[in-house]
Amino acid sequence: MKSAEGKSWLVLGGGNDRAVIAFLRALRLCGERTHIVARTDADRLLRSDFRHEVAWVRPTHDLSLGVFSECINRARAKAGPRTLVVLPSTEFLNTFLLRHRQKIEEMGCEIPLVDASLYMRLTQKRSAAEFFSAAGLSAPRGIDLPLLLNEPVVAKPHRNVSVAGESLYPHLLHNREAVESFLRCHDANDYFFQEFVNGESHYLLFHISQEQNRDFIWSQRNLMQQPGGKSMLLAEPSTFHESETALRITQALRHVGFHGLGMVEIIRTPERDVFIEMNPRIWGPLQFCLDQGQVLLQAFIGEILHGDPMRHVQRRPHFRRKRYFWLGGLFETLGAGMKPTWHTSSRSIPSTIARNLACDVYWRKDSWRCFIHDLWLCFKGWGRR
Repeated sequence: MKSAEGKSWLVLGGGNDRAVIAFLRALRLCGERTHIVARTDADRLLRSDFRHEVAWVRPTHDLSLGVFSECINRARAKAGPRTLVVLPSTEFLNTFLLRHRQKIEEMGCEIPLVDASLYMRLTQKRSAAEFFSAAGLSAPRGIDLPLLLNEPVVAKPHRNVSVAGESLYPHLLHNREAVESFLRCHDANDYFFQEFVNGESHYLLFHISQEQNRDFIWSQRNLMQQPGGKSMLLAEPSTFHESETALRITQALRHVGFHGLGMVEIIRTPERDVFIEMNPRIWGPLQFCLDQGQVLLQAFIGEILHGDPMRHVQRRPHFRRKRYFWLGGLFETLGAGMKPTWHTSSRSIPSTIARNLACDVYWRKDSWRCFIHDLWLCFKGWGRR
């Protein structure tokens, strides 16, 4: 493995912004170099203090090997001949990186992901459920549409990215009418259906090192999120990472050779822990790890750049925050005329905002412009309603 003197990070913006900004904060905390390629002038990174590290602004959303090669050339104007470690930030980008891995590596890049077959096995909804079921976890019960009762179900895509290159997401369908409406707009062959499991929502977060017996694990409890199982809005620390189920998950992943960052979502009921999905990459509420003094990111960065996951683990923010909060996502939900989904007893929205505003992922010294811009967009949208 090359030394850090021969490596820099390459971060492509324009997607999964909260996680990308959290990762950039971790890089800055560790004193490591980064080069950013923003996606169009609307990229949120251009409203943050990290705009000073932007090497190029892509004029469109298009991504091809030609466009990626230009990203490399622009970054090299500042990075020189260093190996560029590409941050795996979104499912779309990761699929692109794995599909073209050999050619991208020939451009002098490193992709810190496991091989494509293992990645797909763990990230595709059906194969991931089968993998963790074999490891002893429960999975939601499958639903056959002809036998569908008038109860909530979840439509999950067989693939995360369609043949046409579009990202596919799960859909929560509350009744038969919702299912029929869904099928009129989507190809049933792209999805399978499972029962909706109601319970506590926990996220197991980890960096599994390539070193034996050196794993960095933590967990958080999802308190409130956008409807339909979308982005998390409010979270608190959890003790799920101390459970037998958590140990079973990490042992199963290590057994098949997984390493790197990952997140597994679990629904806890009084009877069982139910596997929902795995993301073998950075995830939306990543900032909460830093805010709680956890060192998953520092360990990942140290291992990728130096071959030493312990190199940066003493680098922790001085200021801690008790919860994770994203006000812009909450206003986006309310502005669309919807209500957030509570995974605990419902609380007053004004009271929730007042108590957690200081924890907002964007209400920070390096990203306050993002915070103001997001609120302005929400208020502008409300004015058009």
